[in-house]
Amino acid sequence: MKYWLLLIVLSLALFPLTACSRRQTLATVIDVVMTDYQYEPKEILIPPGQEITLNITNKGAVEHEFVIMKYGTTIGESFGSEDEDNIYWEIEVKSGETVSVTFTAPEQPGQYQFVCGILGHYTAGMAGKLQVVQP
Repeated sequence: MKYWLLLIVLSLALFPLTACSRRQTLATVIDVVMTDYQYEPKEILIPPGQEITLNITNKGAVEHEFVIMKYGTTIGESFGSEDEDNIYWEIEVKSGETVSVTFTAPEQPGQYQFVCGILGHYTAGMAGKLQVVQP
C-alpha cells in the first residue's frame, strides 16, 4: 500500500514539469516556405548567439528575400534604400529553389522583424517576427 501511495505522490509532483515541457521549443534548424507574399512560419523562436540553419524553399512564382532587420528597427510603409543600413542578415532565393544557409543568431534577446526587401513584397504582406529568447 505504501508503494502505491508513494507512486501517486511522485506522479503528482512531476506533473507540473511535464506540462512545462510542452512549450514551443527553441530551434536551431528551421524550415521556411516562401509563397507569393508570405512566409510560413510567420514567427520563429531561436536562442541567442547560436548557429541557426534555415532551410528555405521558395514556392512562389517570383524571387523572394529573407531579410532580418537589426534589433529595434522596423520597416515603415515600404522597404527602401533607407532600410539597407538596418539589415542584420539577408539572402535571396529564386522561384522554385531550396537553399540551406547558416547564420549566427543575434546575442540581444528580443523581437526582430524579417521581411522581403524586393519592391512591393513587404507592402503585400511578406513579413514575420524572429523572436530571440533565452532557453
